[in-house]
Amino acid sequence: MFKGFSLIIYTLLLFLLIFSSCERNDYELFDPDTAGTWTLYTTKDGLPSNSVGDISLDRKGNLWVSFPGYGIAKYDYQSWHVYRSTTSPLINDIVNCLTVSADGNIIFGTLDGVSVLSAEGVWTSYVDPVNTMDVTAVKVAKNGWIWIGTRDKGFYVNTGTGYTNNIIAGYERVRAIEEGTSGAIYIGTENGLVKWQNNVYSYIKKTDGLPDDLITSLKFDSRQRLWVGTEAGKNVVWYDAGGTLHKVNLMTGSDSVRIRDIFEDRRGHIWFATSRNGLIKYDGVVPRSFREYNGFPENSVTCIGEDKFGNLWIGLKSKGLVKYVLPIE
Repeated sequence: MFKGFSLIIYTLLLFLLIFSSCERNDYELFDPDTAGTWTLYTTKDGLPSNSVGDISLDRKGNLWVSFPGYGIAKYDYQSWHVYRSTTSPLINDIVNCLTVSADGNIIFGTLDGVSVLSAEGVWTSYVDPVNTMDVTAVKVAKNGWIWIGTRDKGFYVNTGTGYTNNIIAGYERVRAIEEGTSGAIYIGTENGLVKWQNNVYSYIKKTDGLPDDLITSLKFDSRQRLWVGTEAGKNVVWYDAGGTLHKVNLMTGSDSVRIRDIFEDRRGHIWFATSRNGLIKYDGVVPRSFREYNGFPENSVTCIGEDKFGNLWIGLKSKGLVKYVLPIE
């Protein structure tokens, strides 16, 4: 009897030892030996503002960052070069989004329309002569077409001969645009997901399995999975190549996820910028949160980008820009 009891106790102790040795504590998330290194940049380091809107990388490897209300800045890994509407042809300092085309043009979506800086350094712009063109999303398709989403005037398409405004009743408020491998364009609106292919539209909504109809971000990863971020719900969803919906619980407790951006790093891990649950990394197995309680600067994250070295850059709502050097694996 005593020997059997001792064996049970020994087994329980062994199990607890193994479990505790595998457990990952919050403080380890910022241990450079296991989780890389983090650096915070603020106005003290040359940023025009601590509020970050979007991040992109140009063909020369320079990092471009928008600061809504304070223009844009280019980082050449030595210093920040700031562009404002008062010192450059940028049409408005409120830049909500930016992207780089295959030919090297940098497209800035502003409160008043689109500004473009060519690879040769020439500025051009487009302003709708009729409607206020508050740009919220910019996507350059593989065929060169430029898709522009707006806050309440639908979307614009430039096929090479100028911009054409397209308004679908009930889907005027666009938040994100993404392209699939087949040339299909996915438009995330505040009333569901719109798919455009060969001039045919189809619609995906909460009733079809989305966590919420308010789409906030879209991302095709290297495995051609379409990730869909939404304003409400505790899950993020993705569609496989066959169109099957999959759900991932990001383990945010009772809070809705409120995803602002989705990004894939060079290891294939998916990162989520959220408005109140910080930064979330999903390695395909378990989501891990980076929040104020475990050392992250701010719980409100706006965007995620990557530099030419493969380091991540994370934009914050009010506390600056975080550079994350990934750990060596």
